[in-house]
Formats: sequence, C-alpha cells, structure tokens
Amino acid sequence: MEDRDALADLADIHRVLAGDSRAFRPIVERYADRVLAFCRSRRLDEDEAADVVQDVFLRAFRSLGSFRLGESFPSWLFAIAANRLRSRGSKRSSEERKIEAVAAEEGAREGPDALAEAERAFEAEAVRKAVATLPAEQRSVVELYYFAELSVVEVTKVLGLGEEAVKSRLFRARKRLRSLLESEYHEQPRGVDGGIAS
Repeated sequence: MEDRDALADLADIHRVLAGDSRAFRPIVERYADRVLAFCRSRRLDEDEAADVVQDVFLRAFRSLGSFRLGESFPSWLFAIAANRLRSRGSKRSSEERKIEAVAAEEGAREGPDALAEAERAFEAEAVRKAVATLPAEQRSVVELYYFAELSVVEVTKVLGLGEEAVKSRLFRARKRLRSLLESEYHEQPRGVDGGIAS
C-alpha cells in the first residue's frame, strides 16, 4: 500500500509541477483523514482541525516546488502540519470545555447508546490529555506515529532523528501513557454498574 501511494504521489506531483493543479486533489484525498487525525491529536475541535488541514494542504500546494523528488512525501507533508500546529499554538478555553462537558452530560441522559458514545468520547479525551502531558520529544513521535500513521522511517525524516531514537521515544512514551491511563482509570469514580458515576 505504501509503495502504491508513493508511486501515486510521485505521478500526481509531476502533473501538478507540470501545470495541472487538479492533480493535487488525489493527494488531498489520500492524506486528508490522516492530517485531520494528527490535528485532532492536538486536542483541536472539529472546526479548528479542519482549518489547520486546509491551511496545511494550501501551504503544501504552494510549496510543492520545494519538495525533493525521491524523498518521502508523507514525511514532508506532516512536517508542514507539525509546523502549522506549533505556530498556531491553539488552546481551547475552559469555557469551551465546560460547554462540551454539559453537551456530553445531556447526551448521556438520552439513553444507553448515548451513554456508550459519551464513554468512548471520555476515553478518547483521556488519551489526548495523556498524550498532551508527554515530554515534547515523546509527544511529537506519538502524534506522528499513531495519529498521523507515519512509519518509523517517515517519523525519522520529519523529526530529523535516527530510527533507534524514534523507537526508544515510542517505547518510553507507551510506557508513560500506559501508566497515566491506568491511574486515570483507577481514579475515576465508578457507578454501581461499572460506568462513570455522574
């Protein structure tokens, strides 16, 4: 799959550089979901994440001439995404979080499916919060590997590290995340049925 994507990337890039701007659309379609997941890993809401994704692809399109053919396109693209997220430095306000909490609570009152959905959202938020507490060098590796779905080799290119350094950071990050999530789970008040107490 990766080799096929790499060949498709190369063909589309050549067409764009030759003047066919429509050839950029398949590139967007191949990577939009992964870039969006990467943006969400930074705890951006849907609108913020969509704005960053749009900005990333716009910048990628404008900078395509600087892409070195033969290099990994996903590594180059996610380096742009990482830079945009760093410069954006977006944080949701506590008021926005309160509104989301109230909305989740209201949804939980609507029935078992809504409760299950609220619990899944809680777990996803717990993972994002735990990732946000990682040291920067571990967090960036986790975000690129798990949320952007880059390979270890691609992560090395984005971050300018060796494979052993990336693997070591992933190992330490997994260990820390496991510990953080286990303590989060054990500290959470539970209801009689094992669900989260309201």
